Amino acid sequence: MRRRISDYTRFVLLALALSAFIACSSVKYLGKYRMSAPLLRYQFFSQENRALSKLDDHLWPYNREEPIGAGHSSTMLLGIFSTSGDKYNGRREYIRETYLATGDDRICKLEEFKRQATQKLNDRRCKIPYTFVIGAGASDRPKDHDDNEPLTLETDQDGHADEEGDCTYLNVKENMEDGKSTTYMKFGAGLHVEYGIDYVAKIDDDTVLATQLLLQFIEDDLPPTPFNRRIYGGTGWASYAHNHIYAAGQFYFMSSDLADYVSNQLTSEDRLAMMHGRHTEDADMGTFIFSHPRPIKFMNLSSFRFWHHPKKSKTEFLAGWKSIGGLPGHGNLLPFWHLCPSWMSGKGI
Repeated sequence: MRRRISDYTRFVLLALALSAFIACSSVKYLGKYRMSAPLLRYQFFSQENRALSKLDDHLWPYNREEPIGAGHSSTMLLGIFSTSGDKYNGRREYIRETYLATGDDRICKLEEFKRQATQKLNDRRCKIPYTFVIGAGASDRPKDHDDNEPLTLETDQDGHADEEGDCTYLNVKENMEDGKSTTYMKFGAGLHVEYGIDYVAKIDDDTVLATQLLLQFIEDDLPPTPFNRRIYGGTGWASYAHNHIYAAGQFYFMSSDLADYVSNQLTSEDRLAMMHGRHTEDADMGTFIFSHPRPIKFMNLSSFRFWHHPKKSKTEFLAGWKSIGGLPGHGNLLPFWHLCPSWMSGKGI
């Protein structure tokens, strides 16, 4: 016996057929229109096309526009982590001769940035003040600045003054994992208050940086104060032990409010309690940041990496600088294998 189709079912089938016809017709029409319409003068390019070789090939619709509601474009303090000794003196020299020597006046020594900010110049060109960050405290100093002693010193551990005018000597014992980074963030948070720094970035001295791409990233994607709340970014990694993602230590940045949070609002005891069992600077910093009671905007730069790392010898570093035009590099969006306890044998950072 044949089952009769209800009026309701017949109506639904008719509506679906009509919708399919309209969709097909629209696609056909739009395809013809797309082929016949002239290209827009300004095209939007995804991050994958932001290579140095492409910088002059296109204009972003919002490039060089004034920020909405703010009187200046974003600024970023670039702290290049170094230490005392001849080996690291040599590294600082070839860093000064490569990515710090592009001739672009939007990158300058921190002291020059302070001069421009103090004089309130209408055309304050410097956007990325840089400084080499060195732990200069004596052996009896803490590794994490947690007292009322001065935050910075005039000389390094060996008593050498800053002849180049581009070093910051932190008043903590030199260390890699236990507090140098948060002490630097305290330094950067203070500069925000006094000189208007919007972001604080940390970079290793064996990282080769494409400064033009960093400038482009700042101008295109990082809003200035007061629109830069709780922003944190770098190459995405993950902590299995603490169940969060974090930015790898070769280069990462955070907004000035987060720099203040991790260094001033959290105490050294708070930070010590949060650290991984095996202290790991970048993973620990991610833990500090994600302990914030409000949401964090994490900007994963894995698909837009504008630096080479690691380049530990001078030969490797200069070769990396010579090939800088091939950036940005493209890594995995996020190494999810790092979270898998079976692959990590139940361990993890």
